[in-house]
Amino acid sequence: MLNYYTILGTLALSTTVAHAGGWETGRLDTGFLYQDGSYLEASYGSLDYSINGTTQANQKHEMAKDQKRMSLSGKFEVGNFDIGLTSFGSGAIQMDGQAAAVDTSTCTTALGNYTIAARAAAQAQGTATPTPTADMSVQANLMGANCSVVPSADVKLNTQALMSRYSFNDKYSVVAGVRQAKLKTSSLNTLAATYIVDAVNKTGVVYGFAYERPDIALKLEVLRSEKITVGLTGKAAGSLPLTGTLVVPEATTISFQTGIAENTLLMASAYMVNWTGSDIELNVAANDSLNQKSDFSNTTSYSLGLGRRLNEATSASLTYSWEEGTNRGGASTSPFTMSNGSQTLAAGVKHKIESITISGGISYTKVGDVDVTHSTGLTANYAGNSVTAVGVKFGYNF
Repeated sequence: MLNYYTILGTLALSTTVAHAGGWETGRLDTGFLYQDGSYLEASYGSLDYSINGTTQANQKHEMAKDQKRMSLSGKFEVGNFDIGLTSFGSGAIQMDGQAAAVDTSTCTTALGNYTIAARAAAQAQGTATPTPTADMSVQANLMGANCSVVPSADVKLNTQALMSRYSFNDKYSVVAGVRQAKLKTSSLNTLAATYIVDAVNKTGVVYGFAYERPDIALKLEVLRSEKITVGLTGKAAGSLPLTGTLVVPEATTISFQTGIAENTLLMASAYMVNWTGSDIELNVAANDSLNQKSDFSNTTSYSLGLGRRLNEATSASLTYSWEEGTNRGGASTSPFTMSNGSQTLAAGVKHKIESITISGGISYTKVGDVDVTHSTGLTANYAGNSVTAVGVKFGYNF
């Protein structure tokens, strides 16, 4: 019964919107290591993002692209060891904000002229933040009528992990492994320029421990993932070399479940991510005005759910997950910010046919409102947005 509900609970959680305060879309799930014998599983999820933003030019557009997520995991036993591999989509920045611009050409020209005028004013006034001049005001008005501060982006990060679990007995075990973060060739189109980032990968370590009481379906697992710093290279504005960093942040997951009545399970988790100091930076030595940097805050997300065995072959679960917003009142200065916290309700069902298990889940996420005000004076406002997701998982014990 322990493993039966564990898989069902993780399925219900796997179809939620992006986790934590940054770009993360998937977590390392160790549930497959706790299966009996040898085991394979594959899952697929489809997320429909209804994330609409309105620019200062009153242009309303769906700023986030829909996403597909897939994962594959498997493991086998060697004595007291369970050794396995898992692969999943762990991060993404999928945005379509530049499509909300009224006139991209006029916007680009006005931004360039505004930058020139601002530098001249700063030099003349002897300050880094000059009082706006008439020329700056003219260019700012042109930007306000034609620009979208929200970028367009196609950035995807996948993770493969080699994991092992050693069981001291039926109660205590430890988990350790190596995860490799793989960034695909990525593109970013902002007000300043278009950026192409080369594909790259880097590894980091994972470790944790678990305590189990099979007689009452109790399991407590603490899992720690160390941060991974990835060096970036690529081109900006067509030909200018760029360098930078992407930091996969350190994270701690605490997962708990226990039987609370016959055929009924309580599930809970806390997920803490250290996004501070884990920003994405793009640096263009030939033109520092093209430099880009994200602005993330530490976050903790929680979940609480119930699982119920309906009969010997079928069970169901209902889970509520939430994450507090990191910006008080929903205010932000980052054009990459499209939500401020979230609340998710997810339902799942699982059916077992001999050695095969089929699980399905659906979730609805309400994301917090955001008011973005950029240093250029451009804005983007998000309100009443949501994400709907469905997922399916197939498992095979052999």
